[in-house]
Amino acid sequence: MPDDTAGDTHESNMALEKRAMNLTRWANLGMGLAGAIAALLSNSQALLIDGLFSLIGYISAVFAMRISQTAHLGPDRLRPFGYAADEALYATFRSLALIGLVVFGISQAILGITDYVLGGDVETIRLAPVAVYTVIVAAACFWLAFVHHHAWKRTGRRSDMLKLEAQASVYDAVITVFAGAGLLSTPYMKGTLLEPVAPVMDSIMVLILCSIATLSYFRAFRKGMAQLAGAPASPADQLAVWHALRRASSEESGDIIDTAVVRIGRKLDTVVYYNPNRSVTADDVDQLTHRMAKQLVQDVGPSAVMIVVSNKGRD
Repeated sequence: MPDDTAGDTHESNMALEKRAMNLTRWANLGMGLAGAIAALLSNSQALLIDGLFSLIGYISAVFAMRISQTAHLGPDRLRPFGYAADEALYATFRSLALIGLVVFGISQAILGITDYVLGGDVETIRLAPVAVYTVIVAAACFWLAFVHHHAWKRTGRRSDMLKLEAQASVYDAVITVFAGAGLLSTPYMKGTLLEPVAPVMDSIMVLILCSIATLSYFRAFRKGMAQLAGAPASPADQLAVWHALRRASSEESGDIIDTAVVRIGRKLDTVVYYNPNRSVTADDVDQLTHRMAKQLVQDVGPSAVMIVVSNKGRD
C-alpha cells in the first residue's frame, strides 16, 4: 500500500504557505493605502515612505504566491535544474526594489533639510493622523510577523520566503513605531537642545528610517546574490549534508572524496565526488544517488544529488 504521508505533508505545507502569502498581500496593500492617506492628512514624508514600503511588499507578495507554487518543482525541459532559484530571485529583487526606495527617501529628505537651512519654510506636521497610523500599522506588522513565523515553523523552517516576510514585518513594525515616536515627540522639543531640528524632524526621521532599513535590505540582497552566484552553502548546511551522506553510504565500500554544496532558495544542490573502490554499474550509481537524496531530504530538507565518480574531487 503506497505511503501518502509525505505527499499529504507537502500539500499541507504548500497550502499553509499560500495562505500566509495571500494574507501578506492584502495586509500590505491596506497598510500602503493607509500610509498614503496618513501622509496626505499629516503632511508627513516619513509616513509616505513607510506606506511605499508596504506597497512594495504587496507587489512582492503577488510574485511570492506564484513562486510558492513552483519553487518545489523538479527539473524539466524548461528548467533543467528545477525552479528553486526563483526563490532566490524573489529575495534579491525584492531587496533591490526596497533599496531603490531607500535611496529615493534619503534624497528627498536631504532636499527638505537643505531647503529649510537655506531659508525655506516647512509644512507643519499634523500629529493626530500620525498617532492613529502608528498604532494601527505597527500592530498589523507585529501580527503579520507572528503569522509568518508560525507558518515558517509549521512548514519545517525551509521556506526562505516565509522567513524573509516574517523578518520584514518585524522591521516594518519597528520602523513605523520609531517614525511615529519621533514625529509625536516634536512638540516636546521646545525649550530643549533639540528645538532647532524640530521643524525638520520629519526629514530627519526619513533619513534615520532609511539608514536602518538599508542594513536589513542589503543583507537580504547580498544573501540572494550569493545564492544566485553559486556561493557555498553555510557551514551548518554543509555539515548536515556530510553526516547525511555518510549515513546513506555506510553500507558501501566506497569513500566520499569531496562534496560541493550550494543552497538555492529552500533546496540544497549537492555534488558528491565518490570513489567506489570497486567496479560499479550505472544502476549501482543510480541506487546510491537515490539513497543519498532520500537521506538528505529526510535530514536537511529539499535536496538534489549528483554523484561524480572520482578519486580527486574538485581538484
